[in-house]
Amino acid sequence: MGFTIGNPNAAKEAQIAKAKAAAEAAKQKELGAGGGQQIIKYVPPSECTDRIRVVFDDSGSMSGQIQNAKDGVVEFFRSCVPNQTACAIHFLETTNENLSTMCSNLPAMGVDLQEARLTMGMTPLFETMHKVIQMPLTRMIAFTDGSPTDSLPEIPHGDWYKNADVIIKIAVEKKVPIDTVFFGRGTEDSPEIKLLKYFSDKTGGYFLHFDPAKVSFRQAFKYLAPVNRLMLASESVRKEIESGKRS
Repeated sequence: MGFTIGNPNAAKEAQIAKAKAAAEAAKQKELGAGGGQQIIKYVPPSECTDRIRVVFDDSGSMSGQIQNAKDGVVEFFRSCVPNQTACAIHFLETTNENLSTMCSNLPAMGVDLQEARLTMGMTPLFETMHKVIQMPLTRMIAFTDGSPTDSLPEIPHGDWYKNADVIIKIAVEKKVPIDTVFFGRGTEDSPEIKLLKYFSDKTGGYFLHFDPAKVSFRQAFKYLAPVNRLMLASESVRKEIESGKRS
């Protein structure tokens, strides 16, 4: 009676194939697709209740924290309810039309953000915010770790508040709150913190201070997602987030 000698590596090969299949399935799920078909059919951004534009500081001073900042924005995306929120990301220096286009497929946008190579230049905060506030949006989130290095036309260079007032006027007319985040070490008397608080106070937004010595961007940025944002109305909650006590 004959018999067949089995492949001694068959079990190992099967395990490898199974692991690869699981990894691919996880990747497709993250991208919002499975088996070549979308798990979620994403609606046009115009149909989303929240259309949020994130102003992302990619200046040179952020170089040591860029990955942390990217992780924070991705966590923000994960905290958003599918098909209720569309987002766009606007860098201060880097040009990326794919990310700066409003999109409701936030998992795919998160992948693109992680892969994006950033210019890491100056801090043209006013110019970027002024451009973004004139676009279709329901809210702006702006974060930076440094001082603006630019000025809007016909405004003296270095007059931060006159620059801010131009942007604030448009935001108030459009009823668009501006949430701001200072990412770095500083005190309430820091000029950068005062400026960002001015933006938020004048437009009905919220200000947060993310000190990397106390809290990671990834842990804290999710609180700016629409489903969590109402928690920021409590000053005590904001303090807990900023101190790292609320993760």
